Amino acid sequence: MMHATTSLKKLAKAILPAPAKSALARTYAGYKIRRAREAFVACRQGPTFLPVEFLDRFMCAGYRPPDPIRYDPEGLELRAREKVGILQQRVPLGKCHNCLELGCWDGVVGKALVGVGKRAYGIDIRGEGFDRDARSAGVHFLQGDVRQIPLTNGSIDLVYSFAAFEHFRDLELVLAEVSRILRGSGYLYLSFGPVYTSPYGLHAYRQIPVPYCHYLFSREDLKLYANRHGLSCDWPFVNGITVTQYRHLWKKFSKDFEVLYYKEHPTGAIGAEIIRSYPICFRGNVEDVDDLFVSAIEIVLQKKE
Repeated sequence: MMHATTSLKKLAKAILPAPAKSALARTYAGYKIRRAREAFVACRQGPTFLPVEFLDRFMCAGYRPPDPIRYDPEGLELRAREKVGILQQRVPLGKCHNCLELGCWDGVVGKALVGVGKRAYGIDIRGEGFDRDARSAGVHFLQGDVRQIPLTNGSIDLVYSFAAFEHFRDLELVLAEVSRILRGSGYLYLSFGPVYTSPYGLHAYRQIPVPYCHYLFSREDLKLYANRHGLSCDWPFVNGITVTQYRHLWKKFSKDFEVLYYKEHPTGAIGAEIIRSYPICFRGNVEDVDDLFVSAIEIVLQKKE
């Protein structure tokens, strides 16, 4: 039956026009999510972990990691320009002179902002990633904790962050600090993921590209597996915040910020069949099963006067 389903999917991809293939993919993803949700709701026990021996089965199942990211100079510059374009779409960048990036790492987005006439700051807990060319271009780098930003009250027009917010601790302290340094009516833009409750929320997908592996197996067993196969297990810290908890966070700060834009990017049902087969690994780990089907979050907040 599985072979027949796979053959039908290949045939559909070969003969259907692009719009029809997209519609079919959405329908199939919706079906997979519904079946996973039903299994989760029906499960009355959990959470528990699978034996580490099961991991070899998953590793042989054909799961592949997300597409690689280019880190060469040309790739970095292209992504930086794309991110500035996103900022231009989401916030009135013309009104923003002083801009700060949270979790900036190399600061190449700040460099691109300098190129369009902005004063750019970047803060990161680690300083070894700071790009020499970005510094030469005028990016002001700050090595430190985003919970204690060394800038004066109301000195920044735009705070932004790409693919970093899920790595920060004490998010309430972070938002309070952002509110402090933003001018009245200043903007905060956040785009981050994969969030912890998503298929690749552990950020270990280059070594173990199994969706939801952090729910299926204990952290000790995952590291044991990586060490046994000569894989790096130096995975980044992820704060473990669920999508539901992020929603509560935005509401908690509604007295300080107005939400101008909000989008939760779907997973496309990646790994939904795993939830359906092993709901006991997920039950009790998330408040809402739908948290498992959000990959990333994008939000624009404006500080209230």
